[in-house]
Amino acid sequence: MSREEKQQQLFKELIDYQLKPFSLTYEDVKADPQWYMKYKTTPEAESQFKDYIVGRCMEVLNLNAKAAENEASWFILQWGLSTVLNASGEEYVENKKHKKQK
Repeated sequence: MSREEKQQQLFKELIDYQLKPFSLTYEDVKADPQWYMKYKTTPEAESQFKDYIVGRCMEVLNLNAKAAENEASWFILQWGLSTVLNASGEEYVENKKHKKQK
C-alpha cells in the first residue's frame, strides 16, 4: 500500500473514531462539508482523541512522536469536532444522536 493510500485510510479511520459516540462514520458525513461543526465533544474526549491520533500516526505512518503530535494538532484543527463547555463551566456532553435541524 502506498503512503498516500495509508494516509487516506487513516483519515477515514480517525473520522470514524471521533464519530463513534454518535453512531456515525465517514461515509455518513462525507457529503456535508460542515459535518465537523454539527457534533460536539468535551475537552477531555478531544485530548483522548489526540492521544489516539498520535499513536496511530506513529504506527501507520512511521512518524516519530513529535511529528505525530504535529499531525494530530493539524487534524484536530481541520477536522476535529467542536469542543464546548456548558454555562456553568462544566463539560457539556451532547446527546449521542445528533438531531437534524429543521
